[in-house]
Amino acid sequence: MSTALPEHLRLNLGSSRTHGKAPHKPILLLAVLKAFDEGLILENRIIPSAELVNLFRAYWAVLVPQGWFQRRFFLPFYHLKNERSGLWKLHTLPGFEAAVTRSNSIKSLGSLIAFEAHAELRADVYARWLDADHRAVDRQLLMTAYFPGQTLPAELPDHLRELERHIATNSPALIGVQEQGTQEEEEEEVVMRSAAFRRKVPELYGHRCAITGLQVRSARGPGLIDACHIVPWSDSFDDTISNGMALCPNMHRAFDRGLISIAADHTVLVARDLRESESSHAIRPFAGKPLLLPVDPRHRPAAEKLARHRERFGF
Repeated sequence: MSTALPEHLRLNLGSSRTHGKAPHKPILLLAVLKAFDEGLILENRIIPSAELVNLFRAYWAVLVPQGWFQRRFFLPFYHLKNERSGLWKLHTLPGFEAAVTRSNSIKSLGSLIAFEAHAELRADVYARWLDADHRAVDRQLLMTAYFPGQTLPAELPDHLRELERHIATNSPALIGVQEQGTQEEEEEEVVMRSAAFRRKVPELYGHRCAITGLQVRSARGPGLIDACHIVPWSDSFDDTISNGMALCPNMHRAFDRGLISIAADHTVLVARDLRESESSHAIRPFAGKPLLLPVDPRHRPAAEKLARHRERFGF
């Protein structure tokens, strides 16, 4: 490691007798820098999001020879808090100690998410990384110090985008939890699939609620329109577009609770026992209204899945 490396990039790394220093921490920092570049980090609050996991996976794929180390995003996210530079401060909900092992490590990505873990960068580093030129300098310093002789490709692999393509084509790969890797890899894949579903379904509906027509988008991040599973994911493990609809939050909740359903002709059904006050936001006036569906028939809800929802709630 070069003595010219600034303090905030001097990392304490684990090691392997066979393959040398563990690359997890510098790869996570490369992913964080890229997240700044892409507008994924807008405040000094870094969460273990699917988008950040995706970037971590991308850098790992191009910088770490296959089989050298186990790819574990949650480990550097947790252990960066121990750096002497104070670069990374971890915040969690009370009770997080239950997610920490006896050897003072973290159990899983799910543990970070369950306890709403987020990291806060040292104030001066956060201010530095708000500047694109400074990010470029630190990216090069990380590469030179921890991945000497290696260069980054013009375009990184994008597993999240690949999953979105699978969703749009109703790929069988998006039905059922993958069982090809370790438990940690399967957990990571579920998080990635869920995020891809949340992103792709509203996109295919033009970010418009299929029932109300409400269309909400924002340049600052996710819009208001939800991706709704027709058959719950916990029952189907199905993240394909045929098991999804784009709904605004109130219609999403009404659908999940069986207050509304969708007929075979794609019109809205409203439960007979629904009681609501008179309001411009009432649900009953949408009874019998046709859904606003994507033009491409491949992106519309599957008839058998809508039938399962009607059967479940007695429509």
